[in-house]
Amino acid sequence: MRYTTRILRDEDFEEASKLMFRSFYRYVLPTYTMEGVEFFRDVTSALSLSMNTYDKSIVVYGCFDGDKLCGVIARKGKNHVLLYFADERYVGRGVGRVLFGRFLKTVDPEKPITVNSTDFAVPIYEHYGFVATGKRRCENGVTYTPMKKAPIGVK
Repeated sequence: MRYTTRILRDEDFEEASKLMFRSFYRYVLPTYTMEGVEFFRDVTSALSLSMNTYDKSIVVYGCFDGDKLCGVIARKGKNHVLLYFADERYVGRGVGRVLFGRFLKTVDPEKPITVNSTDFAVPIYEHYGFVATGKRRCENGVTYTPMKKAPIGVK
């Protein structure tokens, strides 16, 4: 299957928000408190995505199958993965690999890549070469494991 990627625009954020929440609900929700669910919903709302991309706090990329949005990855700064979700119908079909490849094209190759991974995604990030840099923790109802990948410019 051939996918395309691009930076998402304001008109994409409602669909992106819905995709992320559906995926979150299916794969992540059991490890979050109600406070964490509300926090996630606020961070991934179309309004929040629009405001944070407008002030350049984050950049959000989408993966498309034709005109259908099938996955999202966002970066904060140059090297931090903030959001990484695929539509459940596309899990295991290469969308994540395409999105992560797009993300890697934008990083500072001399600095490590970081992420605060959900329990569900830890094995995915390990597959990409990330290692845990601390113990699993819960802050503001959000459960995550901090992880890091060596700079891609360093072999």
